[in-house]
Amino acid sequence: MTTINTDVNTELISSGVACSHAFRDAVNEAGIVAITDVQGRILEVNDNFCRISGYTREELIGQNHRILRSTEHSTEFFRDMYRTIAQGMTWHGEICNQAKDGTLYWVDTTIVPMHNKQGKLEGYLALRIDISEQKWLVEHLEKVAHHDPLTGLPNRTSIMNSIQNAINRKSGNHFALLFIDVDRFKFINDSLGHDLGDKLLQEISHRLRNAVRGSDPIQAARLGGDEFVVLLEKLSSPQDATLVANRLIETFSQPYDLNGHTIYCKVSIGIVTSEHLSQTASEMISSADLAMYEAKAAKTGSPIVYDHVLRDKAQKRLYIENELQDVISRDELTLYYQPIVELESGALKGVEALIRWFHPESGLIVPDEFIPVAEEMGLIIPIGNFVIDEACRQLGEWRKSLGEHAPANLHLNVSRKQLEHPTLVAVVEQAIQKHAIPPGCLHLEVTESIIMYDSQTSIQTLNQLNNLGVHLDVDDFGTGYSSLSCLCDFPIDILKLDREFIKKSKRSREVMLIQALIILADQLGLEVIAEGIETPEQLKLLRKLGCRYGQGYLFSKPLSAEDLELSILNTKWTSPELSSV
Repeated sequence: MTTINTDVNTELISSGVACSHAFRDAVNEAGIVAITDVQGRILEVNDNFCRISGYTREELIGQNHRILRSTEHSTEFFRDMYRTIAQGMTWHGEICNQAKDGTLYWVDTTIVPMHNKQGKLEGYLALRIDISEQKWLVEHLEKVAHHDPLTGLPNRTSIMNSIQNAINRKSGNHFALLFIDVDRFKFINDSLGHDLGDKLLQEISHRLRNAVRGSDPIQAARLGGDEFVVLLEKLSSPQDATLVANRLIETFSQPYDLNGHTIYCKVSIGIVTSEHLSQTASEMISSADLAMYEAKAAKTGSPIVYDHVLRDKAQKRLYIENELQDVISRDELTLYYQPIVELESGALKGVEALIRWFHPESGLIVPDEFIPVAEEMGLIIPIGNFVIDEACRQLGEWRKSLGEHAPANLHLNVSRKQLEHPTLVAVVEQAIQKHAIPPGCLHLEVTESIIMYDSQTSIQTLNQLNNLGVHLDVDDFGTGYSSLSCLCDFPIDILKLDREFIKKSKRSREVMLIQALIILADQLGLEVIAEGIETPEQLKLLRKLGCRYGQGYLFSKPLSAEDLELSILNTKWTSPELSSV
């Protein structure tokens, strides 16, 4: 027979009772406790329950627990919860309840079924822990992670998720993405300061938010800098995206009043629709971005819709960008020369050097395709330096081999970035000295728009070139916005009449304008060269109007150095046939 040590047993029982009380006290102190019957009527609550809910114990006892239900959860959420506990199983999860004053609070909840001695379900014990602060913190971090801090709009991460979801749904509904870029924002930001630039972005965001407010299928976001996107879903047709874009353009074009400054600011918008469905959000943004750049370049104030032509153009541009990297070292650039002639005699006056790119696989790539790309990539400086050096080298060779029959003058085009670059004067001076050509033989051609872009820098650089003895031509004269001003302010020697004047010379108004420009140049002591002469009638008219020099396909297309030298040796430029035209 086993003897029971009653003293030890009594100690264990006393210890267990003490632990039980301690556990209960701990639960009451830290937890939110409620007991309900099987129908959900509240039978008992502790003080923490009353404090967080805002109800007194008397207000709660006898009420159904649904008195605390918020709208944060779906009917299916509660159906699943009740199904679990009705089967006698414990349920655990996070619930958002609504307090008496309407505020919401989150609780981590464990609901345990309570059975009587016969095993029958009699009610439920619910133990909750307040996790509201943790939920608000997570929500704040989520907002920070998915919203732009300056404007409060969704950020790139957020809109990328939304775009990808729209792509993945494949519901058959039309949707579109607008890519918005603020025109001249960098200029505004640099001129008026970054604080005002930020205020402008905030005002643009405010207008954008108002424009899409109340439209669930429309989401706006800031990608960064001055770039925004708008995701349009559930469109009746893809064309609706253009209507929305035009409304936004009108909205953004209204003046902004910022700290006493009235600012006029326009946007460029590119559109990609679900008709050109992308596989990823990044691809869709890239397509809309391409269309935006096309809209910006067009300068029409209208949105551009992405299509396969744009895609092919972008792929070609990328190809050109890659191939341009080492184009000089691969010796693929060469110069062609178009003769400039004296219109009365047909004698060769000079040549204009024109760059050509002969790619080993793609053949001839024309300047209009690669020069703008080179300017954007910053490669126009080394390419421009190559042109200056190579053209001067060729003229130096002609002067040695052809003597008095060599072209008297060499005309070179200079881009805006070259004119702004601090090494231009030194590069020109070095080429002149290196190839032993008189400075007066060299003519640098700049358009009036280029020299007026930054007139202070331009006039300083042009004066330095003029001091070297280099001549300066205004190319495409009459197409810019400050023609007369540039004639007065800059050391100009020659005006080159734009080919559009010559092309339209059958109309009396253009004839009068050409005559006025020739007279003006004569009064100012400037020479005139007419560009784009293609017919005998144009030549006859220009002679009659007193224009002394010209160039164009009537005389010759641009020639390689070898072919031009052959034409000079064959005395083409003093032929009686040309002088009698």
